[in-house]
This record gives sequence, C-alpha cells and structure tokens, in this order.
Amino acid sequence: MLSAVLGVMAVFLFLLVIWLISYYSMKRKRKAYIHEKFGKIPKIREWNDAVRNYYDVVNDGTGLDDITWNDLSMNDVFQRAAQCDTSPGEEILYWRLRRNRMSLEEQRIFEDRVRTWADNEKEREKIEELLCDIGKSDSSYYLPAYLDGIESYVFGHQWVYRVLQILLAAAFIFMLIRPTDGGVMPFVCMCAVNLGIYFWMNMKHDLELSLIGTAVSLLGNAKQIAARKGIKELFPELQDALAGLKGVIRGDRILRIKREGARTGDALGTCLDYLLGITLMQITTYNKVMKRLMNNVENYLTVYRCIGELDAAISTASFRKSLPWCCIPEYTDEKRLEMTEVYHPLIKEPVENDFSVEKSCLITGSNDSGKSTFIKAAAVNAVLAQAINTCAAKRFVMPPAEVITSMAVRDDLMAGESYFIREIRYLKRILDSISEERVTICAIDEILRGTNTGERIRASRAILEYLRDKNCIALVATHDKELTELLGSDYLNYHFSEEIGEDDIAFSYKIMEGPATSQNAVKLLEFAGFPKEIIEAAQE
Repeated sequence: MLSAVLGVMAVFLFLLVIWLISYYSMKRKRKAYIHEKFGKIPKIREWNDAVRNYYDVVNDGTGLDDITWNDLSMNDVFQRAAQCDTSPGEEILYWRLRRNRMSLEEQRIFEDRVRTWADNEKEREKIEELLCDIGKSDSSYYLPAYLDGIESYVFGHQWVYRVLQILLAAAFIFMLIRPTDGGVMPFVCMCAVNLGIYFWMNMKHDLELSLIGTAVSLLGNAKQIAARKGIKELFPELQDALAGLKGVIRGDRILRIKREGARTGDALGTCLDYLLGITLMQITTYNKVMKRLMNNVENYLTVYRCIGELDAAISTASFRKSLPWCCIPEYTDEKRLEMTEVYHPLIKEPVENDFSVEKSCLITGSNDSGKSTFIKAAAVNAVLAQAINTCAAKRFVMPPAEVITSMAVRDDLMAGESYFIREIRYLKRILDSISEERVTICAIDEILRGTNTGERIRASRAILEYLRDKNCIALVATHDKELTELLGSDYLNYHFSEEIGEDDIAFSYKIMEGPATSQNAVKLLEFAGFPKEIIEAAQE
C-alpha cells in the first residue's frame, strides 16, 4: 500500500514538472506575441458583453446612451481600439468610451501615460508581460460586480475544513510512524474524503473560487508592476492602495493554482489543482482572503482601476500607431467644430475631409454619396476625443460636448412600435438632452423618413428651427432639398456629389459647400437592370 501511495506521489511530481515546462514555454510565446501586436490592427473577435460590467457598476447615468452607442457602431470602434492584455483594461476602455468626458487634468494625466508607453518599447513590453499574467479569463470580467456584493460570497462552516486538515496531517504523520497497510489506510481515507469535499465545493462554487483566484493574482502582478520604473509617478495612488492589501496578497500563490489550471486548459494544471484540493488549502485560504478583502474593497477597486487605466493607455498608444494618421484634440469654449483631414477609423482606405462649422448644418446628397458615413465619422471622433484623447484626423477642434444620435432607427414589432413612432421617440430624447451647461453634438440621419413627404418637411422644419436656438450643433443628413431652402438662413449647407457615367457612378466622398443639385436614384435603377418601361416612367 505504501509503495502505491509513493507511486501516486511520484506521478503527481512528474506531472508538476511537465506542467512547469509547458507554462514557461507559453511565456516565451507570449513575449513574441506582445512584441508583434503593438501598432497592429487587432483581430475582430466575437463580441463579449462582459466588458461593460465595470461601466454598469459605476455608471452615473451620463455619457453615451445605448441608442447612440449602437447608431455609431461603437462595439466595432471599441474592438478596433482595444489591444488590451487584461479584462480590467477592456472594462476601463469601454467605460471611457461610454463616459465620453475628461477634465483638463484627466486629459493631461492620460496623455502622459500614453506617451510614456509609446516612447519606451522595452519597459512597455515588460509591463505587458505582467498584464498578460492577469489576463482575460471569463470570470475576471465579473470582479467589479463580485466586489460590489462581496459579503454574500463568504463560505460558512470554516471550522469543518480546519478539522479535516488537522485529521489529514495526523493521518500522514501516523503513516510515517507505521509504514504498514494499517498505517497507510487512514491517510488514504482522509485524502478521499477531502478530495470528495473539494469536488463538491468546486462544482457548487466554481465561479467564486475562480474569481478570488483572479482577484489575488491581479494583486500579485500589480505589486510587481508598482515596483517598475516610472509607475509611481504615473499612478501615485497604486502603492498606497496595495499597502492596505498585504494580507490579501499573501493568498496569491495558493489561490492562483486553480486559475492557472483553468487558463492553460490542460490536464496537468487540473491534476495540480486537485492535488492541492486534497489539503483543502484553497477553501480555507479563500475564506481568509475574503474576510480581509471585505474590509478593503475601496483599495482593491483603486488597484483594479489603475491596472485597467495602465492597460487602456498602452492600448491607446497601439491604436494611435495603427491609424493612418491621428491627432490630439484641441478644445475651445466656442460653439464650433473644426476638422482637418478627418476620417472614420473603421474604414481601411478612408477619404479624408475638411470641415468647419460654428452652427448647425444640413448635409444633402444622393444615395451612397457619403452623407451618413461623414456624420458618423464626426460623431465617433468627438467620442474618441473625449474618451482617449485621440482623433482620426490631422486636426480636430471641439467644445467639451455631449454626443447623441438618431440614425439607425428600426421598428419594434415586439413593442408594437412602428418605424415612425420609434423615430420620434429617438428625436424627443435628443431635445430632452440639450442643456445650457454643455454643448450637445447631435447627429441625425434622414430626419423623419418614416412619414409622408408633406408632413416630413413641415415637422422636420419645426424640429430643426427649435434646435437652431439651443446649445447644440446638429449635423443633419437629409434627401429633402426643400429643407435647404426653408432653413437656408439658419443652417449651413453642405453636400456630397458624384459623377454619372454611361455605365456607372463614381463617388468622390468629398464634402462640399452648398446644397446638393444632383440625384441618382433613377440612374441606380437603370444600372441595376430594371425594365426599360420602369426607367422611362420614373424619368417622367
């Protein structure tokens, strides 16, 4: 019996060595990945809605609403900008984009951080290795919500696990004193009992055990990051917060075993997890750490936010390098927008435009000429300016502003709302959002397209005249030339145009002053091969 136990221990020791070899091989590959990915366009992944968890916990009701976020395809913009190594980094970046505001002091601090990592490749890659150790496990995105209700996650009956640990240790000592079958049997029985309890706890509380492993692992790596050169100046609050969490950090090595096994996904890590599970150390350490953490939630959230801000700053530096060109926004107290060579960051081969307005404007043009893309580009850059101090332009001047849109309107059969009803709800929320304290940038695409022409013109004119006198800059894309005449003295007029050939239409995607003078709907029918009688009737 003793030889069998020793044989099992030898197997576990062998598996441990193999696991360590695998782990360090993974770290070598990671180092190469970190070096290669900086400044590259990230691969588009399946959207993970968990990135909004930190935002949901701290959201105060300001910033981009869900309609604006969806209108501007901000999920795609987020993924284009995100080169984060950690879940806190992705959550902080998402929160920044949704929050859509920074004070002058926040802008200065954020810019110092971004430039530090853009200019120091060697130190940046060392930091990223530590960030990759924190990683982006499925459970890690839920840490802010987990800490928000931490009291409910402490395990009860801790004394039971302590007694079982004492009995296991006593059985082991007894086996050493009497190395016979009779002496070994109590130890084997205690191993079986403890392992069974660990299996049961693992199935019942898998999420909690994974979360606490991730939580303390983050602290261990944060401690190493805080010791790096320059971190104290960039994140002065990090060391103070870590000082209040020393007792929590002591549980790092034990609790991260389960996390590492789950992350590598191999049998070796799982075996090591269950070998430690026999001692019930993860269960008892979990309770110790939880009680210490309960008294230091604010310190932990400070560390979490610092790590996220660090990761988001590195990601922003990478995003800037991946763009064809970019700039830092300039802010003005005046109600005006000025853009030089602005473009949409999601377009691979963009056409840049210059644009300057001191009041609201109408943008007309034929189908597919670029109206909607342009107003989206202006709105997206206004968001990026106030979120990560970055614009896809050579120059971008704006006032501190709210951004709100009414663009991708859809009817809702489940709610019993028609297209037009939903559209007027979207427009009403724009009117309700305008205030004198802060300029509002409104992007409206095809205003009131859900109703007949006569009513659309009258209602659109009334809404736009109302906006004219408010503290907002409205960028309104429309096909209705009548509005350019009715509002010619109140709104600036711009347009997009095209060149119609014998067999195709060529678009310049360049914005020009004045209202549109051309239309292409009938030509598009002709190029699409519609019957001749339809074309002739349409022309008449």
